[in-house]
Amino acid sequence: MKENIDTYTQVILGTAVKDNTLLIYPVNFSINSILEVLIKYFLKKDDSKKVAIILNKSETWNQFRDLKDKLEGYKLSHIISTYPVEKRTKNYEESQIVAITPQLLRNDILRQITSPSDFHVLLFFDAHLSKGKHSSVQLMEVFLNNKILIRNIGLTRYIFQNTNSLIEVCENLLITKIEYIEPSSQPFDHSFTSREDVITVPINKEMYNFCFEVNRFIREYQNFLKAKGVERPLAVRKDFRGFVQGLKTKFDFDEQQVLIRKAIELINFISIKELVEASGPKVALDYMKKLRKRDKENTEKNIKKISSFARTPVFEEIYDNLITLSESTIHPKFERIKQLINQMKNKLNYKNFYIVANHKNILSQLPKYLKEIGLRSKILPRSQSKERAKLKQIFDSGDVDVILASHFVKTEADAIIFFNTPTKYETFLEARSNQSKIYFLITHRSQEERVFHKYRNREKSVLKVIKDEKVQQKLVQNQQVIFNKNIEEKMNSRTKAFVNLAKSLSDNRRSQINVKTSPTETDEKKANYIQFLANCTYQEAVSISALLDEKKMKHINQLSFKELVEIFPKERAKTIFNNLEGRKNLVPN
Repeated sequence: MKENIDTYTQVILGTAVKDNTLLIYPVNFSINSILEVLIKYFLKKDDSKKVAIILNKSETWNQFRDLKDKLEGYKLSHIISTYPVEKRTKNYEESQIVAITPQLLRNDILRQITSPSDFHVLLFFDAHLSKGKHSSVQLMEVFLNNKILIRNIGLTRYIFQNTNSLIEVCENLLITKIEYIEPSSQPFDHSFTSREDVITVPINKEMYNFCFEVNRFIREYQNFLKAKGVERPLAVRKDFRGFVQGLKTKFDFDEQQVLIRKAIELINFISIKELVEASGPKVALDYMKKLRKRDKENTEKNIKKISSFARTPVFEEIYDNLITLSESTIHPKFERIKQLINQMKNKLNYKNFYIVANHKNILSQLPKYLKEIGLRSKILPRSQSKERAKLKQIFDSGDVDVILASHFVKTEADAIIFFNTPTKYETFLEARSNQSKIYFLITHRSQEERVFHKYRNREKSVLKVIKDEKVQQKLVQNQQVIFNKNIEEKMNSRTKAFVNLAKSLSDNRRSQINVKTSPTETDEKKANYIQFLANCTYQEAVSISALLDEKKMKHINQLSFKELVEIFPKERAKTIFNNLEGRKNLVPN
């Protein structure tokens, strides 16, 4: 594993030292070693300026606490908004590395607590968020408005599926190179495939009939909305706010309310069907009970929140059917999980198990089924950290056979079982780095199965997005922007001064103004002028000036390569001659 991380680190370092880089890495990939090498390199290159670790959330810092120990010899400060101004000022002054949110750094620059010129590298975490008016975009604007061209390195675990989204991020952070670490290239990924088992479980007849009936209502409501001019009724679920805004421009108030209620019912029908398929009737019933409660409390308010279900005969009919269904049947996954654990106990001699389920209702049902096969289980709390640590300790000691949780926590277990597709795809991607056997229970021919495989295929398509012609064109454009700014910056310093001097001398020659200057002053101006044109040292310019006098030449452009070789080594003479050729048109003779 270390070998591969070192390889990636070398690749990223080789890119980041030359380009503004966006690094897209897998969920379970540790980038601490990459961060360590990058930070040390840039500080060694210029220890007079700071490196800023830009965190989208202050809490993200907990993931990188061990960086402090690795960066010995450098002071690293985590600056948060609750610190008084005096403390933040002191941290900026004393630290070579600061970890801070983009909003706070922007505000502190505007308050003149710190200066943008103090920094020379920004490491953006969750770089995929750098879109629109996000605080990281506003921070970049501060640097650009101050005409400071800073090195940006974006880091993200987000898998881009949208070309325009990636282009916007690259534009906002002035990214010129994208590095993508493919999950399949990691050492543990090969073994992960053999450790993974996807089990499809068909639903029973009673549940199938219920879902079939709900699907009929879904089609009816879908057709109703289509007839009213709603082009994609199923997409209303993803952008309800946009749907409501569209209605306001097309319909009067009464018709708006009818269509909003119909859309809300359609959304909830789809949710009920998917819950029955993926998790069972009791979970769907729990969902409907919450809808009834919210509907009673404040109908109008909840309609805006998409949480109300209009009190219609259809609602009552489905509600009653769901009560009957929950009393007569359970999801086949409950029986399948019992069989699965029994097989692992008897054939593979597995002793401890970790079960992840999305809903509290499922977690509360599972202990009863596990008890039937003689397993002791505990539910892992979502928030109470002390209780969670205690349960984890009990599990590791062997006092509990099964831990049940709504989320994945790294722990040693013989097998990890996902009862239904986790809300966040990252949850089961994180399990890759664990050496446990991994099982996914997926309802056959359901929306759950389609979503699961869609997410599994996302990583395969990200390369296509990165290599898209529009994305590559944006990277080239950013390179040109940076190149032009670099040229402008150089012109604004040494070269600009020399150009002004050269023009001044040229104007004096044209107007034939006799300026009374001492020989020493005239020689110095002439040497400075030659130094600019030849891009050489002052001493070399003096030598060239003497050669011009010796050859009785009026202008340096009359010098040939052969004559320069008389006073300089061949390679140096060639360089100076090429410089002169390149700058002939820069100022008039």
